Amino acid sequence: MKHSLFLRICQAACLLAFFFLLTHSSMILAYAKAGLSSWACSVLPVLLPFIILSKFWIYYDIPQLFYSVAGRALPSHRQAALCITVLLLGLSSGFPVGAIFVQHYYKEGILPKRAAEELLPLCSFISPMFLLGYVHPLTGYHGITWILFVLSLYLPLFVCFPGVLRKTADHTENKKYRHAVTGRKAALTEMPKTARPSSLRDIWLSSLEIIFTIGIYMMLFSILFGLTLHEPLLHHTAAQIVLSNLEITTGIAWLSEMSALSGTVRGAVMAAAVSLGGLCTMAQVYSTTFSSDFSMRRYLFIKGKCAFLSSLLFFLLAENVPG
Repeated sequence: MKHSLFLRICQAACLLAFFFLLTHSSMILAYAKAGLSSWACSVLPVLLPFIILSKFWIYYDIPQLFYSVAGRALPSHRQAALCITVLLLGLSSGFPVGAIFVQHYYKEGILPKRAAEELLPLCSFISPMFLLGYVHPLTGYHGITWILFVLSLYLPLFVCFPGVLRKTADHTENKKYRHAVTGRKAALTEMPKTARPSSLRDIWLSSLEIIFTIGIYMMLFSILFGLTLHEPLLHHTAAQIVLSNLEITTGIAWLSEMSALSGTVRGAVMAAAVSLGGLCTMAQVYSTTFSSDFSMRRYLFIKGKCAFLSSLLFFLLAENVPG
């Protein structure tokens, strides 16, 4: 009964969307162009090289190097070393490669589901290249203020990381994990082999698939963002701050130009938006990890906690910076 009702609602929404697109075609076209332009001019040149590089990392077993260092530092805590490795891979590779790493190690039976769900929002973070190439110019920060901004983004991730270790500590109760360890003892002594591309051609094709998927989502959420801004009830500052979290690329640019925001408050709001990553990113994570059935409620909760901590940290730290 519930499924049938949900189906009817979706059918009605699709039909309404069709007629809405016909009657607002010029507006839809303008915002679709804006989303694709932002993707082509800002995201494509910044992220695509890094996505390709991440694929080469997998191809040449760079994760094994990360794990070797972590394993030597924590010889008695192999699972902690694995979680640290996955976190570093996620943060260095950026979205959406980090989410792919988490899903892979969960499906291999190396990470328990709860540990994977805790790692997923931490690894689904903007890449360093996007942070430096796109966010940095929009903030206008330099020197110590920029350093504090970056710290406010990354420190909350490591504050939340112990929660991952607590979930991983219970891995022996995970049947899937016990089966994997019984079947191949090397799982505790070696880094699990990530599924490698079979050829260099696969690297290009899979990288293009990721970047074009991001472009499609950016176009759709740019349309949604533009349409909501035409609603008179949503013209005040608080509503626009909330709406800026629909899609991070458009949202950060919008926040950087809002005259109502200035000083430390402006930086705190931007830090929260960057840390959260936007609902568009969440939708991409969901589509990327759909087969693993991860809890998106848990994902959003951890993302929201990190965003709050990032905003608070920047506000407290930047307030004490002279000038």
